Amino acid sequence: MPAVAWVGRLVWRWGGAGYRLILTGRNKIELEKTRSLIKKAIAIPADLSNLLTINRFISSVNKLTKRVDVLINLAGIWHSQNEVYAGKDLEKFNQKVILDTFMVGTVAPTLLVHGLLPLMPAGSKIINISGTFESGAKGWLPYYVSKRAIEDLTIALAQELERKDIQVNAISPSDCATFAYKKYFPQYIKDAIAPEKVAQFVVDLCQKDITGKVFVLKKDKKPFTRFHY
Repeated sequence: MPAVAWVGRLVWRWGGAGYRLILTGRNKIELEKTRSLIKKAIAIPADLSNLLTINRFISSVNKLTKRVDVLINLAGIWHSQNEVYAGKDLEKFNQKVILDTFMVGTVAPTLLVHGLLPLMPAGSKIINISGTFESGAKGWLPYYVSKRAIEDLTIALAQELERKDIQVNAISPSDCATFAYKKYFPQYIKDAIAPEKVAQFVVDLCQKDITGKVFVLKKDKKPFTRFHY
């Protein structure tokens, strides 16, 4: 869901470039904070773990605009308000958390592309946000699987949409210094990449003529491409 930590930077940069922005997220308060950063932004609350609200969001976008130039899928679930979903064996996860994680991280992005693709002209861009997992999947398997799946989705979409001249790429940030990361992993914050760096790379990537790539971002290192890292 939109998080002011770095999505706000992204909104500010895109809005400053003259784009009309449509944002969605489950937390109405945080969503409004993000929307308020730029006058051209429109906020439509939606719970991306719920099929009904996903379809309502798609319908709302279709009513608001006839053209979508850039679609950015960044939602994911790796924590709740009071708990981080890490360091747990799979059988100890609540079933709803598993389903919600897959819905938000993989199913929703797929359905958003499906529903908004008719509005996307040649030259449009789709950016999916993945994640790096240096220690593998152990301890947060649902989140790991959801983010690995969105990399597969990126490669598949890039192949399918090449004939439409729509470019699809993914960004895989290493630990990112968001508010949630600071809360749950303060011991690692010094090694986390700044949210502004991720936001700027999203903007820069949309200016390039490239498709079917997964870019890994790490603090103090140049971006590099790698699939299923």
